[in-house]
Amino acid sequence: MRAFAFVCLFFVAPNLTASLSAAEITANDVQRSINGGVQYLRSTQSENGSWPAYQGQTGGLSSLCTLALLNCGLPADDPTIKKALRYLRGLTPDRTYSVSLQTLVFCQLGAASDIGAITRNVRWLESAQSNRGGWAYGTNSAGPDPSNTQFALLALGAAQDRGIRVDPAVFQKSQTYWLQSQKNDGGWSYQSGFSRGSMTCAGIASLIICEGRIGRGDAQIVDGRIICCGGASEESEPIEEGLAWLGNRFSVNTHPGASGTASLFYYLYAMERVGRMTGHRLIGGHDWYREGAEFLIGIQDPFQNRWRGNGFGETDPNITTSLALLFLSKGKRQVVVGRLQYVNQGAAQPPDDWQRHRGGLQQLVRHVERAWGRDLTWQTLRLEDASTADLLQTPVLIISGSDALQLSPERSAVLKDYLDNGGCILFEANAGDGCGDAGPFERSVQKLCQEWFPSSRLEKLPPEHPVWSAEGRVQPSHLGNDFWLYGVQACCRTAVMYSPKSLACRWELSDPSEQRMATPAVIRKETAAAVQLGQNIIAYATGRDLKDKLDTRSILVTDFDAANQRGVLRIPKLAAATDSQEANRALPNLTTMLRDKFSVRVMPVETEVPLDAEALSAFPIVWFHGRTDFVWSDSDRQELRKYIDNGGVVLADSICGSEAFAKAFRREWKAAIPESPLESMLPDHPAMTAQFGYDLSNVTLRKPSVGPKGITISKRKTSPTIEFAMHKGLVAAYLSPYDLSCALESSNSIQCPGYDTTDAAKIGINLILYAMQQ
Repeated sequence: MRAFAFVCLFFVAPNLTASLSAAEITANDVQRSINGGVQYLRSTQSENGSWPAYQGQTGGLSSLCTLALLNCGLPADDPTIKKALRYLRGLTPDRTYSVSLQTLVFCQLGAASDIGAITRNVRWLESAQSNRGGWAYGTNSAGPDPSNTQFALLALGAAQDRGIRVDPAVFQKSQTYWLQSQKNDGGWSYQSGFSRGSMTCAGIASLIICEGRIGRGDAQIVDGRIICCGGASEESEPIEEGLAWLGNRFSVNTHPGASGTASLFYYLYAMERVGRMTGHRLIGGHDWYREGAEFLIGIQDPFQNRWRGNGFGETDPNITTSLALLFLSKGKRQVVVGRLQYVNQGAAQPPDDWQRHRGGLQQLVRHVERAWGRDLTWQTLRLEDASTADLLQTPVLIISGSDALQLSPERSAVLKDYLDNGGCILFEANAGDGCGDAGPFERSVQKLCQEWFPSSRLEKLPPEHPVWSAEGRVQPSHLGNDFWLYGVQACCRTAVMYSPKSLACRWELSDPSEQRMATPAVIRKETAAAVQLGQNIIAYATGRDLKDKLDTRSILVTDFDAANQRGVLRIPKLAAATDSQEANRALPNLTTMLRDKFSVRVMPVETEVPLDAEALSAFPIVWFHGRTDFVWSDSDRQELRKYIDNGGVVLADSICGSEAFAKAFRREWKAAIPESPLESMLPDHPAMTAQFGYDLSNVTLRKPSVGPKGITISKRKTSPTIEFAMHKGLVAAYLSPYDLSCALESSNSIQCPGYDTTDAAKIGINLILYAMQQ
């Protein structure tokens, strides 16, 4: 039987790194560019830790360079940063740019020793604000301008996030300034004249900052109650008009509304803020970060690794290099959650409430950033023109609505493919709390789930489900006496969740800085519970393991030609009463990887094969997995023995690391073939080496556990834990007591003790290749 395998198992060198397309730039390209820019700024730093002063802004350029280096990942104990901080901490700036940039540096660093300086700067900025709500160059300067004003707001927002009290009236006055200075075409100018890109970006970002700090959104508190459908935010329309202006004139190699490339780097840095703060992956149909990064990498000086522009200030390469680095580093922040814009079949426009609470995700991400201690972002995606690869840029997709979802079969298939490749969907109904009935939306969600997962259904997630405690314990009653979260179990994870009331409404009302005006205690408890549940959902879906923005996502396509099976290694799944119907994509995905990465003609068998020696005789190896206890009859054991005596191999896997299945398999194997016991495979066994595929000496074993602070996942680099049995001098059985199946079906299976998708595939491939070539 093994001779059959030799015919088709010649293979080439492995490469298990997925590729979606011939992308022009990669995350590695961006990192190399960043590294070069960092080296340039290091080289131009003075011995006292400063960079040359510019236009009377003492410490301004030094703060800008330091801010760029911190965002590029340089730690506080880096020699360049230590020298810069010694210099900056010795300054007391009195100009808006310098005060704002120094504040941003200290807030980015997060050292407790800088709280005094941050507070001093906040008070200076509060006092320097004009009656119109803007800021000028200094307290004795002419009238305010939008450039100084946006930097003051950036600093005040960052300071508030660090826990510094900021007078809410400051944000309210500045909001008025921006609304009154918007042009009829939707854009903003510097002080007069035509709208330009940099100032339009400043206006959009500044309105978002003000709106988020004073809590004016669609969600309201009326008479001590949360009202989620109280009307659209007054600021929504100006922001959308600004985005429309920007989208219609989008460019990364010229400055819209300005003279060619004048102040181009300043504009790009401002555009990065807009894309990140609005959650827009696309502006005017353009992937702003990818296109901007491609442009910047293309014009970087290949010898000095710096950038240089033209126009006000941009002939100084320290300025332009800092602005380029800020775009590249801040723009590539990892995405944790996104909102899906969809259009129902037959409709021309998305429903009105697909993003009713536009500030909700921004507030949630601010909470997650605090909890995780790192800079993150979110984004909006359009289902109508999104591919599976596009959707996989976002690990959790939120789909909101009140009317019934009526997606086309093609769009529904894209969402299902997203789920099959590791994505997670949270449906939330805009219902109750002044929003009407959830019935139509809920019934359509149930219908979709039934189409996607015929053997499962939407049901209450039990109190012991990790989503209630992944990062912190949530009491459902805090969200209402009748509140519960529902979900659909797909293999070893809950891939779809449903909330019958809007969580985003409560996220929008939350305040990460805890500085808004007094809110009733019962509402603070409710919004806190909603935020914690949102954080739990993200942590559960990702395990805090996020992809970089330009990383490719592995998408598996099983397109076997069933009609052409001559000379093909066919691997069936063994039928048994062990919940073997779970992880149905595990074997097809494994054989796809084996076929794609090696010159092996292999395919899965669509139907399960019974434990019958004659039926099994056509297959040199069978896949057998489950997650429950099972018992074979004497007849079953005899059939297994016949199959093994004839040279067959069983590759057994405990779905989600099920101890019950592993224990049962050991017991039944011993009863059927007692003279060929299972034993541990040592790390130097040939099946663990690159001789049969991959070097498995350094795979990552993940073990989740639930503690007082939620789910924690320990990771250990080791060789795989595999048991095997030899029979008549040949390997006859493998058992993986740690999960392979769920990892092979989905890239996110954090509930399971086992391996990630890449390592699980490598392990499975090695075991198959070794069995077939011994």
